[in-house]
Amino acid sequence: MIPVASIARHLRRHWAPWAVGALFLLVGARGVDDYGPFQDELFQRAVGNAALDSVLGSSERAFDQLYVPADRYYGAVVEAPLILVERLLGPENRRGAFSRPFLTHLFFLAGGAFCYLLVLRMFGSRPLALIAMALFLLHPRLYASSFWDSKDVPFLVGFMIALWLVHRAFRRDTLAAFLLCGVGVGLLVNLRVMG
Repeated sequence: MIPVASIARHLRRHWAPWAVGALFLLVGARGVDDYGPFQDELFQRAVGNAALDSVLGSSERAFDQLYVPADRYYGAVVEAPLILVERLLGPENRRGAFSRPFLTHLFFLAGGAFCYLLVLRMFGSRPLALIAMALFLLHPRLYASSFWDSKDVPFLVGFMIALWLVHRAFRRDTLAAFLLCGVGVGLLVNLRVMG
């Protein structure tokens, strides 16, 4: 059962980041078709297709394709779900809602939310956390890349999420918090071995 009162209380206390996120979501939905593919999209799609085929068992050579020299440093934790959505919705949905660029942009917006949460947890100041979130989301290079770069932007966002989880785990000092932190860091390493 969803605790409606606690959700309403949360929305009253943190209405500003939700408003900023909703504004960026609306602007992003209008501008998603203005961005084209990026230079590594075919490479990233190959990683996602090989990973998904390996998990689904639909190709005997899919697992071998994941570890060719060019692909061994990039995981498929973002690419495989993007390919799965494409396969479920069909190739005609390459633009608009649920398209690869829009889903990548949603992940970027989640990074802005975790930036807010991290700064709030570290400094305890809502205005400072909101400024940090706005600076993260308004960075021109990051914002433009958030529509087409499914390699570097998810790594940045994964790093932001992992930092928040690490900080949370050391503050709470519980087994559950450290297990969740381990999952977050593991997913970050899967995104890129540098994680």
